[in-house]
Amino acid sequence: MKNIILVGMMSSGKTTLGKKLARALNYQFVDLDKLIEKDQGMEISAIFVQHGEAYFREVESRILKETALQKGIVLASGGGTPCFFDNMDIIRHMGISIFLDVPAADLARRIENHGKDDRPILSGTTSLVDTLQSRITDRLPFYTQADLTLKGEIDVRHLLEVISPLL
Repeated sequence: MKNIILVGMMSSGKTTLGKKLARALNYQFVDLDKLIEKDQGMEISAIFVQHGEAYFREVESRILKETALQKGIVLASGGGTPCFFDNMDIIRHMGISIFLDVPAADLARRIENHGKDDRPILSGTTSLVDTLQSRITDRLPFYTQADLTLKGEIDVRHLLEVISPLL
């Protein structure tokens, strides 16, 4: 029973797809950001404001290492999780890693539909698409280390077909 770890930018569908995939496989769904919020007793945005990104990334890495001990999970990582410390190595050893590759314009549309106020990384940005494209460019060397890359809109049935031989 291999874990499945979803990586990619914010609003790439890690949580939405992860929940559906976990149900289909009878796995437990785990959202890394929710674990961090529970551990810290506050929302991600508050952690950034009160303690800064460096502190957040240390907590994120610790929680990821603790989560790596679990079996039978679908994990939605945070957008930046693979890019810090040895997190991508941990992710790759946890199970099957899947990069959800969504274009910046699509991400921007999704974020605007949900409201970007809860995204501390985006506060103060003027051009959302440009900011997202810049982040994608910076993070791509980490994301592309995933076992699989899926582009655009991904449906659970298709994902199950792709990963079934690997489970």
